[in-house]
Amino acid sequence: MILVTIILALVVAYFGAPLTGIHNDRWFFAWLQRVSGWAWVTKLPAGQLLLSLALPVVGLYLLLDLLEGIPVLLLLAFELWVLLYSFGRGDLEAELNTLQDDLRRGDSQAAFHVGETLSVDKRKIVAFDLPALAQELRQRVSYAYLERYLAVIFWSLLGGVAAALLYRLSVLYRSSLVQQVAQSEAGEAGFDGYLQLREANGCLALLEWLPLGLAGFTLSLVGRFGAGLSQWLTRWFSGRPSVEVLQDCVDDALGAEKIVAVGGIEITSTADIAASCGQIRQLFKRVLISWLCLLALGLVL
Repeated sequence: MILVTIILALVVAYFGAPLTGIHNDRWFFAWLQRVSGWAWVTKLPAGQLLLSLALPVVGLYLLLDLLEGIPVLLLLAFELWVLLYSFGRGDLEAELNTLQDDLRRGDSQAAFHVGETLSVDKRKIVAFDLPALAQELRQRVSYAYLERYLAVIFWSLLGGVAAALLYRLSVLYRSSLVQQVAQSEAGEAGFDGYLQLREANGCLALLEWLPLGLAGFTLSLVGRFGAGLSQWLTRWFSGRPSVEVLQDCVDDALGAEKIVAVGGIEITSTADIAASCGQIRQLFKRVLISWLCLLALGLVL
């Protein structure tokens, strides 16, 4: 049934209304605040990380076991709700439309703002020239597809909606720590937050490693066929951040050797950056369609 759930979730997320009502994370941030107040948790290695993520996911597993006897359609509706919740926050298609429109108009300030919203932790963009801005936006657009859709689909296939929820909560946990570290002053509290953030980064990188490899392989097939396939494993096992590995795979798929000439487009204006982001957008649409076709084939077989 998970294949049907994923297909329905993709259809709803792509063609349906915004998921603002479903993407309510107040309960999780309240849970994080409660866990951080337990002194014994902070004394355990990675105790806060494990407890913050494990209990909600284990609770979902137990709830799914209890719901096995209910009608299939009700169970499907519940799993669909969990999977939609596990997708990334915001309307990616609307954000990319706005970003490309701003870039075509030459409104760099508005493009900076939209580019920051593409990042899950709303990290600010630091770019002093067009190639740097193009590089930053391309990385954010590429990673947004991995974080909002591809990684969630992968883990739901591997471990059901509970595994998809684990990935989403890991992203939210890291995002909360980024904000906490940014707001904390230097000292013991800031150092503890930094250590927790490092653990959260490691956990998220581990959860993204497998879907990153599959996404990189798919990119080499749906882009310039076979481009980058010889370097795919090397990039995948490099140990570099997901966003950097993914961008290399995207550049290979588009036939881009340098950021100043992306997919045959020389970056000389913001309109060129818009065209470059449009290429990445179409590339990941092909990735999603190919994954969707494989899901449909698996459903038929």
